[in-house]
Amino acid sequence: MEEKNYLVSGMHCAGCAAKVERAVEGLEGVERVELNLLTGKMTVLFEKPDSPAMERIAPVVEKAGFRLADWKEEPLAGTEREERLEQEETGGSRLVWSILLLVPLMYLSMGPMWHWPVPEGSWGLWMNWWTQGILAGAVLWLNRHYLINGVRQLVALSPNMDSLIAIGSGSAFLYGLYLLVAGMWQGFSVEGMELYFESAAMIVTLISLGKYLERRSYRKTNAAVKGLVKLVPQEALVWHDGAERAVPLDEIRSGDLVVVKTGQRIPVDGMIEEGQAALDESDLTGESMPVDRAAGDRVISGTFNRAGYLKIRAERVGGDSTLARMIRLVEQASQSKAPIARLADRVCYFFVPAVIAVALVSLVGWMAAGEGFSFALARAIAVLVISCPCVLGLATPIAIMVGTGRGARLGILCKSAGALEALSRVDTVVFDKTGTLTEGEPRVVAVLPEEGMDADALVEMAAALEQGSEHPVGKAVYEHARLLNLPVRAVADLSVVPGRGIAGTVDGVPYAVGNSGFMQDKGISWKEDESRLREFMRQGASPLYVGRGGCPAGVIMVADSLKPDSRAAVDSLKRMNLRVVMLTGDNAATARHMAGELHIDEVVSDVLPDEKASHVMKMEERGDKVAMVGDGVNDAPALACARVGISMKSGTELAMESSDIVLMKSNPAGVAEAVQLGRTTLLIIRQNLFWAFFYNIIGIPLAAGCLYPAFGLTLNPMIAAGAMSLSSLCVVFNSLRLRGFTPRLGGLGK
Repeated sequence: MEEKNYLVSGMHCAGCAAKVERAVEGLEGVERVELNLLTGKMTVLFEKPDSPAMERIAPVVEKAGFRLADWKEEPLAGTEREERLEQEETGGSRLVWSILLLVPLMYLSMGPMWHWPVPEGSWGLWMNWWTQGILAGAVLWLNRHYLINGVRQLVALSPNMDSLIAIGSGSAFLYGLYLLVAGMWQGFSVEGMELYFESAAMIVTLISLGKYLERRSYRKTNAAVKGLVKLVPQEALVWHDGAERAVPLDEIRSGDLVVVKTGQRIPVDGMIEEGQAALDESDLTGESMPVDRAAGDRVISGTFNRAGYLKIRAERVGGDSTLARMIRLVEQASQSKAPIARLADRVCYFFVPAVIAVALVSLVGWMAAGEGFSFALARAIAVLVISCPCVLGLATPIAIMVGTGRGARLGILCKSAGALEALSRVDTVVFDKTGTLTEGEPRVVAVLPEEGMDADALVEMAAALEQGSEHPVGKAVYEHARLLNLPVRAVADLSVVPGRGIAGTVDGVPYAVGNSGFMQDKGISWKEDESRLREFMRQGASPLYVGRGGCPAGVIMVADSLKPDSRAAVDSLKRMNLRVVMLTGDNAATARHMAGELHIDEVVSDVLPDEKASHVMKMEERGDKVAMVGDGVNDAPALACARVGISMKSGTELAMESSDIVLMKSNPAGVAEAVQLGRTTLLIIRQNLFWAFFYNIIGIPLAAGCLYPAFGLTLNPMIAAGAMSLSSLCVVFNSLRLRGFTPRLGGLGK
């Protein structure tokens, strides 16, 4: 499999995108196609790296009437950005000129009806009519791109929204022109006849107004990415040869010593070597309060230095920095397609041909019913210009773009639109305990040696086996030995059983450190009913058993403190009608204590690292929609198996790679915020889709004159064009409401 990105240009509606997708999907060797109407980005998954389909994509897209180019990492950079800005400026000036020409046209057209002063007499009337034709022709010429593109798509048998505009406005203008020419040629007056010049001009002007406002609104939808890009400083201070030197950001390399002063943003990811400062991370994590950082602490790019002086050893720079990865994730998610959009995509493919057919049926039907050609033409034009495939295509991607962008500002990074939608549907949240609900930094709270065994000697032997361990409990024992200034012995014949224990030989004596099950495997029995052990376990401490020469040597009690917001986060999820489950490798007593502290009703204890994924899979198999929250290497399989995998930024790289959503803050409350964001985004999408279908289902029959026989109601083509523009704007503005999304304490009901 190989994935490649392209830029498709020339699309003006959802029907265009649907046709391109269908055309490319029809190529042999193409596995999947996703095309984003807003950005023009098309992602194609090929069955093999050297697929012949790669060479055939460009001709297929061009045959459909569009242009294809390779996708650039920054599609709005350089000449393309200039082209977009030039297009918007040109569209604005074109709109202004269209309105200036439309005003006198409407005056001449509507003047007689309102008894306004207009040219009179035979010559005055003809001058009035021809002036209307010239003004309407000028407006159509200004907006000729609709006509040219619409006709081009019709010739390619791939009609789109521009085709509907071209047919509607073009037929109105040509009909009026025909009446004028025929009247002069045959010597009859067109007074009292509908020329439709004002309708033709008003249609393209209102469409242009709607498109112009849409383009202006699109800028706001992508404001989150633009906001993140602004966090990147263009240059930084580097400490070199005992002095500060300003260098461009792209010249900074890993290992450089970077200086950050008060009022500056940190340009790289790295570790503080000197100084201390109050750092504002709100733009990245959503946390409003500044945090104090000093030597030995790690910092991330984009963070604002409120007060202090720092020297930072650069570790990740440029495209590898946290901020750069955030920008890529947000862009990737906003350009992906949510599963809920598939229905609209299927409808869009057939929408424009169906509308043209309805317009023809309306024209022929009204003429067959005895109405004049002028009346029938007006109904057909109204059908063409009121129908809006754009509103179907915009319903989902705009909401996704705004939702993922807002999530990024809250420290919630969604890797795809599908993840955001899936998150809105979860009914079970499974937490790995260590590092998510707890601080992930256990400490030794008690050392309980067996009779005849010294406490320091017990810690010394356990630390010898645990040196180099990546497990939090092992690290806690090793750090405790260092605090006691105990020597670290050399170990031979080391063997590790992940999630259970570790064994080795120290000074020729075999030692084993691990849980009770590991000790039983080694043939070492314990009196687990001792009151001193049970008391520590009831307080949330976990026992780490130490065996020496096949006999019990003692127990080291290790405890991990809960994060301050863990209980509130669990309560919030439960108020959102979500089932909360805790997975932990702790023994049942410790696990029950922790669960009680957190108000979690369901806990699975004594879980080995490789068993987490199987527990999640069992939940999914019985119908649960699971969101798995974890941060460690051993959580990666479970994160991948869940409906939605959520990882903490403080976790490992593997966990973040395996997850669908990354929380930039280590606060479990971010899980509830993410679910709320997913539900709110899905609600907005549903509202958009409802409006899109409702508008077209009601508007098209009304435009066709279905209410005329019973109520005498018809729809003027000018009003139909205005309704079409307004429908797209409604979807855009409804989606923009997500920019003001703020998580609510207690969550949202289902």
